[in-house]
Amino acid sequence: MDITFTLAGNCKKPIWAVLLLILVWLCPFQNSFAQTLPVPSHIIILIEENHADNQVLGNSSAPYINQLTHDSNATTFINMFAIEHPSQPNYLDFFSGSNQGITSDALPTGYPYTTANLARELLDNGRTFVTYSQDLPAVGSDIETSGSYARKHNPVTNWVGTGTNQVPDTLNQPFTAFPTDFTMLPAISYVVPNLDSDMHNGTGNATIAAADFWFKEHLQSLINWVADPNNNALFIYTFDEDDYLAANNIPTVFYGPMVKGGNDSTTYTLYGMLRTFEDMYGLGHAGAAATAIPITDCWRTHVTTGTSSVSVNAPLSIFPNPVSSTVQFSGDALSGPNAKLVITDVTGRQLYSLAANGSNKQAVNVSDYASGLYFYSLQNGSHTLQSGKFIVVH
Repeated sequence: MDITFTLAGNCKKPIWAVLLLILVWLCPFQNSFAQTLPVPSHIIILIEENHADNQVLGNSSAPYINQLTHDSNATTFINMFAIEHPSQPNYLDFFSGSNQGITSDALPTGYPYTTANLARELLDNGRTFVTYSQDLPAVGSDIETSGSYARKHNPVTNWVGTGTNQVPDTLNQPFTAFPTDFTMLPAISYVVPNLDSDMHNGTGNATIAAADFWFKEHLQSLINWVADPNNNALFIYTFDEDDYLAANNIPTVFYGPMVKGGNDSTTYTLYGMLRTFEDMYGLGHAGAAATAIPITDCWRTHVTTGTSSVSVNAPLSIFPNPVSSTVQFSGDALSGPNAKLVITDVTGRQLYSLAANGSNKQAVNVSDYASGLYFYSLQNGSHTLQSGKFIVVH
């Protein structure tokens, strides 16, 4: 005798198919407990050029960045790797999970591309992206070089257009447009210094010192702002590639109140960093980011904002899963003053929403939900602290 279950949409499935569905979806769900990510209001990424981890970190010619690495809000990644050489393919990799077939620093062919990319993913999610490039002569300029500006370091230019996955040219801004009111920053921004300010031009410690000075001179006020937990911002200092002599091990530092500090020795790549941004905001996964390892082990458990303590990496537990009648959520994050638990179906339709009531447990009756897959999210104000999935089987 064949036993069947009726799933969402009145689709009958044999029991083996239901069990397979449970196995496929439940395994990643269980892993999501350890992979909860903060959701910064703003991420600012400073991208430097052509130096290895051991050339910059610990070097007295870069006093500002090395001072920053000793801050309790800074995590230094000692095993972060770029993807390839030379520069331009790495910028494309970091932005879109692929070099788009480009393997040199020459002006790309075949653009504007129609492939997935971080900027388009953010726009489609109702968020924002901008690249701020030093010496870019005008908003939206597609010029290859201007002064010490180099288009090869500005990947968003390759997706400007009105077609599939393309973006407005207003996402391509000169650094002079970088806001002085940092609350006006987009969700994610790239800061791209020119060739004289990013360790590209020059040799030895002199070029390192020049870039470090530019960083302090232009972004110190931003760093001070990021340090305030109320601003919920994350600053990232990273590189496109090394000098060909260190297996592409690049200096990378995350700075912000949601970062727990110290050194992180886990091996990550620029693809994994892209994946992390996508997971933070619930985006799709562009190119190789889909299979990359996201950065999950550098985040604090709690961030204090004003008078409230917001859980960043305090996973909910959920039991049972799969469930037929009542599912129990538990975790200290549920009792936060602004916490709210939301459940949606696969179409995004909200089925349940309950604000915190001082308890660290919430029981939800799902007996009238159709069999199938559902999503939950724990929210704090406008921020999603954790999300996951569960299965209803009747």
